[in-house]
Amino acid sequence: MTDSVLSQLSSALSELVSNARGFLASARAKDGTQLSGVLWTPNTVVVSEQALPDASDFEATVAGITVPAQLAGRDDGTNVAILKLDRDVAGPLPARAVPAVGALALVLGIGSNGPAARLALVRSVGGAWQSLAGGTIDQRITLDTYLGSTEEGGPVLGADGAIFGIAARGAGRQSLVIPASTVDRVVPLLLKSGAVERGWLGVSLHPVALPEALRRDQSQRVGLMVMDVAPSGPAAKAGVLAGDILLSVGGVLATRPGKIARQLGAGSIGRTLDLTLARAGAIVTSECVIETRGST
Repeated sequence: MTDSVLSQLSSALSELVSNARGFLASARAKDGTQLSGVLWTPNTVVVSEQALPDASDFEATVAGITVPAQLAGRDDGTNVAILKLDRDVAGPLPARAVPAVGALALVLGIGSNGPAARLALVRSVGGAWQSLAGGTIDQRITLDTYLGSTEEGGPVLGADGAIFGIAARGAGRQSLVIPASTVDRVVPLLLKSGAVERGWLGVSLHPVALPEALRRDQSQRVGLMVMDVAPSGPAAKAGVLAGDILLSVGGVLATRPGKIARQLGAGSIGRTLDLTLARAGAIVTSECVIETRGST
């Protein structure tokens, strides 16, 4: 019987899964929590930061080889965490690629019965974006299927075997891909210092409705009340007080905490940002020099 197109596709997908066994990884914490991941370098396994349990010691398994591993760094801004293996494991990654919209994507993970696969379409590919935690992610890649916990942190492959990145579950049940280029950029930083430095304002904020008298821009109906100010933090040095209402930061309207966080990436450190605040019914302006958390 002549192979049909579907049987050829089926065989090709199965071959992709088989070829991925050299870099498809799993990690298990002492409490039994299991994660899917990717052997990114011979001694480094990348996993999803948001799926990572509160643990420092793991056992990582790649290609049937199990070795002890320790948490070496995590970055909630890009959803990348790394586990450092006690010894090298052979298993080079395939070529990196950015997918086209409509391309097939094979999402891999490790389940209770071993490797698991989910076929998806690339729903959209956008430009660089910033997460709510302030991390810059090189492309906004979304898939058309819901991802389960088995796939979180696992590799996402193209039909030619190239790796698009790692799978991540986003807000609103979105299925995202953290691009391989982002992982490549973050891994050396985490290996060096265990974290990715970003700017810090030193305040906790809560949205509040603005009376008309405080709306410098009539489209702005919400401001951010300063609930707490870190002692000796950047905002404290700028004279910000608990109870102030933040109206804008660096010229950007302060309507959501996430909008502020997106201005505080690694490139913001050392920059001076103009702050506009409402205090006791009056408009107050100040300048704030952005620092890294813990630098004061």
